[in-house]
Amino acid sequence: MRKIVLVATAGLAAMFACAPASAQTMPDWDKVVAAARTEGSVTLYTGLVGSATTKGIIAAFTAKYGVRVDVLEVRATELRERIRTENVSRRALGDVMNTSGTQTREISMGDGTIEKFGPLPNLSTISKDILPFWEDREITIPIFNLRYGLLVNSSLASPPPATYADLLDPRWKGKILADDFRAAGGGQTFFAVTYDAFGRAWHEKMAAQGVTFTRDQREAERRVARGEFAIYLPFLLNYYPALKGLPVKPVVLAEGSTFTPYAASLIKNAPHPNAGRLLMDFMLSKDGQSVYATEGIAPVIDGVDDRIPSEIRDLPKKLLGTRKIDPEDKLPKLANELYK
Repeated sequence: MRKIVLVATAGLAAMFACAPASAQTMPDWDKVVAAARTEGSVTLYTGLVGSATTKGIIAAFTAKYGVRVDVLEVRATELRERIRTENVSRRALGDVMNTSGTQTREISMGDGTIEKFGPLPNLSTISKDILPFWEDREITIPIFNLRYGLLVNSSLASPPPATYADLLDPRWKGKILADDFRAAGGGQTFFAVTYDAFGRAWHEKMAAQGVTFTRDQREAERRVARGEFAIYLPFLLNYYPALKGLPVKPVVLAEGSTFTPYAASLIKNAPHPNAGRLLMDFMLSKDGQSVYATEGIAPVIDGVDDRIPSEIRDLPKKLLGTRKIDPEDKLPKLANELYK
């Protein structure tokens, strides 16, 4: 399903129009801003379908710069095909792409569909916590993290697991619900990161726990709340505020969260390259990062944590890792072998 969104929300526009501008000390950046305003619009392709953060970013950016943002929301596979088709036909319509870091790398490998974006004033604000995991620095910027933990039933998992080794305790046998490790998504990221961190033997023991797989993340939360399972993993922590009042709680294990970094890139031969760079830079500004934080999505700069909902604000911030590029596509085969 495809959806074009044009947004000009008056309330948000007024709020950000009054916000102080961040210092732009980079030489010639004023020329980029002026050229972006002359271009007048920018088209964003995003794989984050239905997220309130997209509307928030659009409203705040347009209020600050007067540049219209057109948005195409599509699933990751559609996004990949669309960009490649436009590249082959030499008729690029999109300017900026926003999808997971892994998907960005897979789109860009060998086919030249993404441009180097050059200097951005707000790029230096990226937190040191994300720097070790930031790849392809000339063609992507990390703009937020989807952080995962566990969701546990407050009664059935008391006390809850504290480490990844604790998940192998016999008391959890038959009581773990998981996003499918064998398919693209959070479950496969969990599989890849834990395989790298703890090895095959850990997964052999995990498979012996009789893990039940699902592809319905939101229903999985309810199944844990109803007591069908004691644990659901990996659980997107930004979903927790919507579960207020249910007998569940989030847990971040001692070794840290698995996570999916979302990235922004400049599409090759973008029709509005200056507006594209300006939008990417805005995503890293305090105003832009505040939009993500307000929705519970982990920002990549310091100084906006006070915007994160209180229910998840104080959860441990430690990161265990994210999925790396898998050119030979070994992960699904390996997961299928271990979890038959």
